[in-house]
Amino acid sequence: MHHLSTIAVRVRQSRWSFSILTGVCALAAIIISFLMGRNQSLWFDEQYSLLICSKPVRQMLALTAVDAHPPLYYLLLKTWMTLVGGNVAMLRLLNCIFLGATVGIMALLMRSLYGRRVAVACLPLLLCGGFILRYGYELRMYSLAMLLVVFGTYALLRATGSIPAHTQSSTASDTTESLSHHHIHGWHAVYALTVALGMYTLYLTALVWITHVLWLFICSWKDSHESTVVSRLRKLSAFRWIPIYFVSIILYLPWIPSLFGQMGHPVLPPVRRSMNMTGLANAFDAILLGRTESSMPSMASLLALSIGIAVIVRLSIAKPHDRAFLLIATLFVVPLLMMTIWSAVRELVSNGYGFFSVRYLSFTAPFLYIALALLCLHSPAIRLRTSRLLYAVVLLTLFAGTMVFATQGNYNFDRADTPGTARLAQQVRCSKAHPVVAQDEYTYIDAYWYFRDCPAYYFLDDKDVPTRGGYAPLHDSAAQLHNINNLKTDNFTLLSWSKLHDTKYDALLKSKIWKRGTVTRVNGNASVLYRSKLID
Repeated sequence: MHHLSTIAVRVRQSRWSFSILTGVCALAAIIISFLMGRNQSLWFDEQYSLLICSKPVRQMLALTAVDAHPPLYYLLLKTWMTLVGGNVAMLRLLNCIFLGATVGIMALLMRSLYGRRVAVACLPLLLCGGFILRYGYELRMYSLAMLLVVFGTYALLRATGSIPAHTQSSTASDTTESLSHHHIHGWHAVYALTVALGMYTLYLTALVWITHVLWLFICSWKDSHESTVVSRLRKLSAFRWIPIYFVSIILYLPWIPSLFGQMGHPVLPPVRRSMNMTGLANAFDAILLGRTESSMPSMASLLALSIGIAVIVRLSIAKPHDRAFLLIATLFVVPLLMMTIWSAVRELVSNGYGFFSVRYLSFTAPFLYIALALLCLHSPAIRLRTSRLLYAVVLLTLFAGTMVFATQGNYNFDRADTPGTARLAQQVRCSKAHPVVAQDEYTYIDAYWYFRDCPAYYFLDDKDVPTRGGYAPLHDSAAQLHNINNLKTDNFTLLSWSKLHDTKYDALLKSKIWKRGTVTRVNGNASVLYRSKLID
C-alpha cells in the first residue's frame, strides 16, 4: 500500500509540474508576442479593424456583412477596446492572450497523444515559432482562429477517443478519465460549437474542418472490415458525424445570408502573385525564417526546403496506426494545398490575379511546428542521436526566424514593406489650419488610428466610395475630397508611400497650384508638405 501511495504522489506531482510548465510557456508566448508587437506600427488591415470597431455595434455588423470576414473577432475587439481604451499596445494584448491559450491547449493535446516528454519537447518550437508570434499580436482574427482550430482538434480527438492504443498504455496516468457515452456526447457538443465559432471568426477555418472530415473518413475506412467497397461505404463510422456538423450549420444560420451576400459580391483585393514553386518556397521561408526567397541566402532557403520535404516524406511513410501524426501534419498540408489549388485556378480566370497570401497560413502554422517536433522525436526510423541533432537544427532555424521577425518589425509580406505610420504621424502636424490629406481611401485607413482625433484629416478621390468592401466605412464620409483645390488653406501634408518618386506625388494631386516641399519617408510610408503657389 505504501508503494502504491508513493506512486500516486509522484503521478500527482508530475501532473502539477507539467501544468505549471505549460502555464509558464503560455505566459511566455503572451509576453514574447506582446514585446515584439507593442511598438509596431499598424497597417491597413489592423487600422480597418479599429475603424469599424469604433462604430456602434449595429453599424459595425452591417459593415462587416459587406466586407470579406465574419464578425466574431470584431465583437471581441470592440469589447476589449471599452476596457483598455485606444492604446495600441494594450489592444494587441488581447490577440497575444489568444496565442498563449493556443500554446497551452496544444501542449495539452500533445500530452494526450504522445505523453509529457514529447509535449514538453514541443513547447520550445512553439515559443520559437516567429511566424505565429508575429501574427499573434496582429490586430486581426488570426490568433483567435489559431486558438479555435487547435481547440477544435483537441475536441475532435476527445470526442472520437482516437488517441492511439500504444500512447494510452504508455501514458495511463494522463488518460485515466472514463470515455463514457455521456462524456463523448459532451465533446461532440463542444466540437460543434467550436466549428461554428471558427466560421464566425475566419472563413478559412473551413479548410481545417474539411481536413477533420477527411481524417474521419480515412480512419473509419481503415477500421472497416467489410470485403467490398459498397459495404464499406455503408458502414463508415464517419457518417455518424453528419448530425454534429449539421448542428454547427444550425448555429451558423444567422450569418449565412451575409456569407452569401459576400460571396455574390467578392470584395477581397486582387493578389498579383503566382502560387508556383517560388510561391510555395516563399511561404515555407516566411514561416520558418521570416524572409522570402528574394531576400534570403541560398543556404537558408535550401534548409527551409529540406525541412518541408522531410515533413512530406515522414507523412508518406507514417505507419497506419500513427493517426495522430497523420492528423497533425495534414492540418497544415491540406489547407495549404487547397489554398494553392484555388489560387492557381483563380489566376486562370482573373488575368493572373490569385488568392493566396502568406498570412493566411498563420492559423495552421502551429501544426507545422508540432509536425516538425514529431518528425524529430517520434519517428521510429530515426536513431536517438540523429533525432536530437535534427531537433536542435529545427529549433535553431525557428529561433533565427524569430530574431528576424523581432528585428524587421511588423513586416507586410503582401506589400513587401514595414509600415511606418506611427512614427510618421509624430512628425506630421494636423489641424484645421494645416490639414492632412491621404492620397486615397487605402492610405487614409492605413493611417486612420493615428489621425482619428484630427479635425482636418481627409482622403482624395474624385469618385464615390463603394458601399461594399474595405472602403465601405468611408462611403458618404465628410472626410472625402473630390478635388484637392477644395481645401481652404494655403498648405497641407499629403500621405503617400515611400516607394514613389518625388515627382509622382505631384501627379496624385491632379492640380498645378501646389508646390511640393519636404518629403519625409519612414519605412513604407511617406508624407509630403505642400504649399499653395498662389501666395508666393
